Amino acid sequence: MTGTQSAESMESPDWTFSPHPAVEQAIRSVFAEHPPLYPENLKNLLHFLKTLGNPHLRLPFTFHVAGTNGKGSTLAFLQATFETAGLRAHKYTSPHLVSFDERIVLSGRNIAPDLLLSLIDECARAAAGEEISFFEFFTALAFLAFSRLPADVVLLETGLGGRLDATNVVEGENLIALLTSISHDHMHVLGETLPEIATQKAGIIKPLSPCVIAPQEEVVNGVFLKQAATVESPAFLYGRDWTIVPRADDSFEYKSAKHDFLLPNPALQGQHQLYNAGLAIAGIEKSPYAEMLRQPLLEKALQRVSWPGRLQQITSGALASLMSAGWELWLDGAHNDAGAEALARQAILWNDEKPLHLITAMKRTKDVSSFYGHLLPHAASVQTVDSSWIDAPMLTAEDLRARILSMNYDNVKTSSTLESAIRAIAFQFSAPQRILVTGSLYLVGHALKHQL
Repeated sequence: MTGTQSAESMESPDWTFSPHPAVEQAIRSVFAEHPPLYPENLKNLLHFLKTLGNPHLRLPFTFHVAGTNGKGSTLAFLQATFETAGLRAHKYTSPHLVSFDERIVLSGRNIAPDLLLSLIDECARAAAGEEISFFEFFTALAFLAFSRLPADVVLLETGLGGRLDATNVVEGENLIALLTSISHDHMHVLGETLPEIATQKAGIIKPLSPCVIAPQEEVVNGVFLKQAATVESPAFLYGRDWTIVPRADDSFEYKSAKHDFLLPNPALQGQHQLYNAGLAIAGIEKSPYAEMLRQPLLEKALQRVSWPGRLQQITSGALASLMSAGWELWLDGAHNDAGAEALARQAILWNDEKPLHLITAMKRTKDVSSFYGHLLPHAASVQTVDSSWIDAPMLTAEDLRARILSMNYDNVKTSSTLESAIRAIAFQFSAPQRILVTGSLYLVGHALKHQL
């Protein structure tokens, strides 16, 4: 191993939302007063926003993104492109990986602690007695920040679904809807079938505002195109209006009626990122900023893009120090069927002599068989990790191990911590191996805290 760490020094920081104690306490107070829930309508949120002066109606041009996978990456590509062009972009995403301030980005910078505290106080006073959820509270707070600080665009990610998502209060023709790939996830809320899930996501398609559709199964395209026609939204459909052509020389083509760009593969790893990049380019093409699409600008943007926890290699820090030279440690927040499928394709692309070992945890609401069914054929071993410290309905390490064993895969062990899981793998092998931490964004965020 390249270094040693004491058990005490390897412990994760003792905070959930923020390393700033005052911010941590303030967000915990909001959580207690306005717990998470999925609302039946947006009525309460709209009343709350009215109390705040309707900040959601005073935003610059907005890129509104919904889908199952790729939302955050698509927004990261948009952010990189606008910033490369010298423009200012506000961004709202969820959940956070390490610190809550990641969720609200103001002109390229995470919201400052003092400003966040001030806005929490203002919104808490306005929310007194209101029945709104934690996510609705902070979505309104983000709109308030965006409405007060000048920017050229807002990049807005739905939290869950689309039709009843708190972000879906934006309206008017000053926006565009981007729909990333749809797969089975959150079925307990959104529906059991792809058409049911797509119907919820299609709720962000607004009258007369364009929508851009990423590669989908035909049944999903049917739902999106029907909704677009119903509200007279011009649809820009993958395969019909724009397309991506991967090439063997670490490049890809973006093609539409107006453009044919040959571009280098982006800094984000994985072939699925080509399609997320393409969706971002297609979105810009159908926006008022279409004229900024130029080959040199796109090349620079693709190389500067960053989105932590998505097929991210960790080469230094406390966790990397647990492994010997030549070993690889990767993090990926995939936690559903389509995410696992993308990881399986990456495992095939790696296609070298380094065996792949999974370290994993998973929420109880996820489909274990579907997720691990894609990955187990490529895995030399699996370590399930205790996740009792996570404030979410997680499977225990033993339960997850039992479920994976039931899939006729027998090399599964449990570990009490992420660190002990890495050590266990490192102890068994002298030759370089590849470790992938996946299955839960919470677990990936926990890993990234060790990089602080």
